[in-house]
Amino acid sequence: MSEIFELKTPSLTYFLLIQSLKSNLLNNMKFKLTNVNLIIISLILFLITNVLLWTSVVRRISTYKKNIYEIEEVKATNRVKDAENQFMNLFKISKKNIALIRNMVEFELMAGDPPESIARKLGAFIKLDDNYFQARIIDDTGNEIIRAEMQNHSLQITNPEKLQYKGDRYYFREALKADKGQVYISQLDLNIEDGKIELPHRPTVRFFSPLFSATKKIGVIGLNLNIQNWFDTFKGKNIGLLNASNEIYYDENQELYSEFTEDLDKVDENGKSEYFYKKISLDGAQTWTLYTRNNTALISSKLAKFKRDTYKNAAMLSAGVLFLLIVTYFLNKNYIKISQLNKSIENQLVERDTLIKEIHHRVKNNLQVVASLLSLQSSFIKDETIKMLFRYSQYRINSMGMVHEMLYKSGDLSKIDYNTYINEMVTALIQSMKGRDNDIALETEIDNIYLNIDTSIPLGLIINEIITNSLKYGFQDTKKGVIFIRLEKVQSSGYNYKMVISDNGSGFPADVNFRNTKSLGLKLIHKLVLQLRGNIEKDNSKPGTYYIISFKEIEQIS
Repeated sequence: MSEIFELKTPSLTYFLLIQSLKSNLLNNMKFKLTNVNLIIISLILFLITNVLLWTSVVRRISTYKKNIYEIEEVKATNRVKDAENQFMNLFKISKKNIALIRNMVEFELMAGDPPESIARKLGAFIKLDDNYFQARIIDDTGNEIIRAEMQNHSLQITNPEKLQYKGDRYYFREALKADKGQVYISQLDLNIEDGKIELPHRPTVRFFSPLFSATKKIGVIGLNLNIQNWFDTFKGKNIGLLNASNEIYYDENQELYSEFTEDLDKVDENGKSEYFYKKISLDGAQTWTLYTRNNTALISSKLAKFKRDTYKNAAMLSAGVLFLLIVTYFLNKNYIKISQLNKSIENQLVERDTLIKEIHHRVKNNLQVVASLLSLQSSFIKDETIKMLFRYSQYRINSMGMVHEMLYKSGDLSKIDYNTYINEMVTALIQSMKGRDNDIALETEIDNIYLNIDTSIPLGLIINEIITNSLKYGFQDTKKGVIFIRLEKVQSSGYNYKMVISDNGSGFPADVNFRNTKSLGLKLIHKLVLQLRGNIEKDNSKPGTYYIISFKEIEQIS
């Protein structure tokens, strides 16, 4: 009796105190990320990110600048190299051509061919090859013997009376000094006719070789190379050419045939060469200079665009980081509020669960008190029938108290495990009514079913009444038998569950109307089935008693 009247309020207070101490201990052990701390951390992260970002930007621009200059240098070097290769090929071909026509003329002279025939053959040669505009033979005194040339795209063989004296020309004197089989290459200069520079200007390189008859040197033979054809291949390629006298013979951006005054070794503001050049030596006799300009305008344009795009992207990324940190700050601020709210709700839920458990415990204790009072009261009653009524009331109260006991002992305060509940309640009834020394077996087939309190209590009372009747009447004269209970979920005829309760006892009395009886127990069963919005049937074809109960789970409002 002392256990029944035990007070639970101190235990609840102790539980709440322990929870509070535990929460405070954990909070003190953890680092508290306040708004001020978050702002400081965000600023540090922003500064570190920006230092890394802009360092990377500067490094990237420097690398791009270096690469673009290297690429331009390779392009410039290739332009000069291509121009050199083109001229060297033309130079080699011209040496072969002058040797060819020299040998031809010497053979014609040995054969005694007249000058007119030789002139026609020289004219045919230059007509076939537009790289040359003039072919001529000058005797050892400096007088022209034969001259064939292209004028206005037509071949002209000069009349003997119009042939000129060339003995005062440097290229004649130098060519006449050459040995048999040698070729002399003149300077790059402008062609002169009749003592005047030919107009329009015709840049010329002359290839001359001594002419022999037997072993006697009788003069020189030469080809005038129309180097303008070579220059035409440079158009739009940023190529310039200086002759041996440092005069400009080709440059689309400079005045031609004037002195070149710029420094080819000049560097720009970035310390990079503005010019790339190469000296060309023709058999060691003449030295020309091929050059190209560094495309500083294109480099500056590309570099400016790259810087603009890189700075723009870096600024956007930096702004994105700042925006992310701002969003993170506000999210964390909201998270702190939500965490505090959740913690408050969690504490309230813990308190609520504790209070609900306490309530269920108190209800169970109070029901035990009522049952104990009934037991105490029945001890003063001599009439066994009345005493039995008190005992049945105790069974009913115990079935309800057991529901509350299972609720406060379980982790889920809203439902109980009905398999455990039925086994414990029916076993207690059998032992209470038939004693511990009995041979009545309980067999169950119960699904994994959990029911709320509003369904569990009336259903438990139904089971209590049916089992009590079975033990009282079905096994009245014996302590041996089988009680069978099956509970399963169904989805038919509008019901949620179906329960079968049967025994192999003596069965239902023939003179008792199951649906219309004055028995309190049966009336209670019918009332409780209606409360569960269900239906109860009794199968008389089965031995003993066989009840089929279909019902719905009552929605719990809390």
